[in-house]
Amino acid sequence: MASIHRRPRSPFWHGAFRQGGKLVLRSTGSADRAVARRIADEWEQIARQAEAGTHIEQQTREVIVGILKRANVESHSIKTPALKSFLDGWLASKLSALAKGSAWSYQKAVDGFLTWAGKKASMPIAAIQPQDARAYIASLQSANYASKTVSVYGKVLRSAFKQAITDGLIPSNPFAAAIPKVAKGAVKAHRRGVFTPAELRILLEAAKGRSEDWHTAVLVGIYTGARLRDCCRLEWEDIDLAEATLSLHQLKTGSRIQIPIHPALLEHLEALASRAGDRPAAFLTPSLAEAETGGAHGLSRQFAAIMREAGVSAGKTSSGTRRQQNERGFHSLRHTFISALAAADIPAELRMKLSGHADLKSHTGYTHTETRQLAEALRRMKV
Repeated sequence: MASIHRRPRSPFWHGAFRQGGKLVLRSTGSADRAVARRIADEWEQIARQAEAGTHIEQQTREVIVGILKRANVESHSIKTPALKSFLDGWLASKLSALAKGSAWSYQKAVDGFLTWAGKKASMPIAAIQPQDARAYIASLQSANYASKTVSVYGKVLRSAFKQAITDGLIPSNPFAAAIPKVAKGAVKAHRRGVFTPAELRILLEAAKGRSEDWHTAVLVGIYTGARLRDCCRLEWEDIDLAEATLSLHQLKTGSRIQIPIHPALLEHLEALASRAGDRPAAFLTPSLAEAETGGAHGLSRQFAAIMREAGVSAGKTSSGTRRQQNERGFHSLRHTFISALAAADIPAELRMKLSGHADLKSHTGYTHTETRQLAEALRRMKV
């Protein structure tokens, strides 16, 4: 049972009650013994409800309002947002100022955490504790997300909860110590392999057997060197079949590059367009466009399955941590593309323009001469 006590140099009574086996001593803010007794008893009631799993926000709010009324304090502005409500609002305030690639990461970090949180998404934000943050980070690691992705998602959520502290909604940040730290220099650069021409042909056949969308995505990867997410989110409005050019938006950098379409890819896209009719879907690969890149069922894992079906080894390489990564995956198509250009004696400047490795904001509008040079470079590329 709660008790009340006087403390030196304080005009107010202090309530004492147990929560989680620990004694809690807190000022009631009242100099009236009877009022202080009721406040302490109600605090203890809330603590017991929380421990029993019957803690309900509305019940707590009513108790607090009652306490404040008896202390003659205005209580009409008490607000405790639910986790989902807060994170959605915080995200909306950030997206307009972010590059498209960063906005994608922020959105995925928030959506993924809310999905993982389940019922807690509708509970007050203070319901999220450090153990929840650690469990979520562990769930990403067990789903084989890349360590860099785990770190990015953790930092996004840490930033969101930091804002909640600033807003006076929570006393501490549950993600403050949840993000795994790797000692500087402990992670070696991840070495990526390339595919041989024979392996590319086998991969294309396996991708075609999986789905038309995967066949298209792999072809785009081979002949543009684009990253997996960019390949899968390519839209028909980015394709100019008449001019045989492709406008590729790189989500990672937020930049857009315009490149010629390789004859082999152009033939496939023309056939795809003719089958799609007058009203094709917005995306070239609609079944892949909204899928996660990482995770147990993400695009990277799906491509890994295509490689297994094709009998193409992914290899293994150490990243300097306990987690081993595949030496080859979809990103190896990018390395293969650049290597094939180099093998065809394409100058480094043209290779960078085709792959988007340099700062290409100033190169978004190539001259016709440059476009012809790039088209010739692609025709000389053998894969």
